[in-house]
Amino acid sequence: MNGKIIEWNDLKGYGFIAPNFGNERFFFHIKALKNRNIRPKLNDVVSFEVTQDKQKRINAINVVLTDAKSNGLPLSILFCCSYLVFVVGSIFVLGTPILLLTVYVLLSIFTFVIYAWDKSAAKKGEWRTSENTLHFFALIGGWPGALIAQNQLRHKSQKQPFKAILWMTICLNCSAFIWLLTPEGTVYTKTFLNGVMSMVH
Repeated sequence: MNGKIIEWNDLKGYGFIAPNFGNERFFFHIKALKNRNIRPKLNDVVSFEVTQDKQKRINAINVVLTDAKSNGLPLSILFCCSYLVFVVGSIFVLGTPILLLTVYVLLSIFTFVIYAWDKSAAKKGEWRTSENTLHFFALIGGWPGALIAQNQLRHKSQKQPFKAILWMTICLNCSAFIWLLTPEGTVYTKTFLNGVMSMVH
């Protein structure tokens, strides 16, 4: 069947679909979505099948966002990949310390885990991670993990002004990295790393 999403609860991961013909509406869960790499939203056009659950309710299954079939990866994920490729390229071309790439990767993994933990806490009604903490880790280099978490976990993906502040931290972090590629930034980086190495030894 074909239809569109008429209700969607992004936090709880469920909504309702109205078919193109008829007055019915069918419940569906995020697990019933085929292309999970793209976040569903209101008025998305979908194709789906229907089935009956144990309570004899008709639910939608095998839901496909038809508008998203040719969209490929979301722009935020493409931006993450392109930026990390740029960082890798700067290592080979400009001699950027590989430590910076390591920091990005480790902080991104850690930030993704924090987002996952926060979403789990939200569902269970437990203590939440503050938004300032999430923004802090994004600012110091964990923003790729934040964007991936938003896309894959559907967490903090529609809330404003959270998204606007997140992109501000991304711009600041990227600007700082580009500055490190300048002659002044290179001197600062070498001085900082030498200081760290002397402390280690």
